[in-house]
Formats: sequence, C-alpha cells, structure tokens
Amino acid sequence: MAPYETFRQVAWAGSFEGQSSLGIGTRARLPFRVFTLVGDPGSDQAVRLVVDVGHLW
Repeated sequence: MAPYETFRQVAWAGSFEGQSSLGIGTRARLPFRVFTLVGDPGSDQAVRLVVDVGHLW
C-alpha cells in the first residue's frame, strides 16, 4: 500500500482562543489514536500532535 493512501482530505476548521481545529477524512471507518509527544525537534520542549490511523481493517 502506498504511503498516505488511507487519507482522503484534510480541512482546516479554524482557530479560536488558543485552540485549533481540523478534520481528517479517511477512505473508511478505521481505528485511530491521537496523542502528543513532548521534546526534541526544535526543542524548548516542543509539543507534537500524532494522529495514528490503521491502514487495514
């Protein structure tokens, strides 16, 4: 399976009072998990959002 074949679209929903929203469309109802990682890249305790989506069901 080619990389990113599961994703169909991403839509920016906007930001308000320090919260940003976006939508991620997938090719089917797939299992997913969302979590944050703290540290490294760019450092100063950078926080990264990870969206982990299953590719097979």
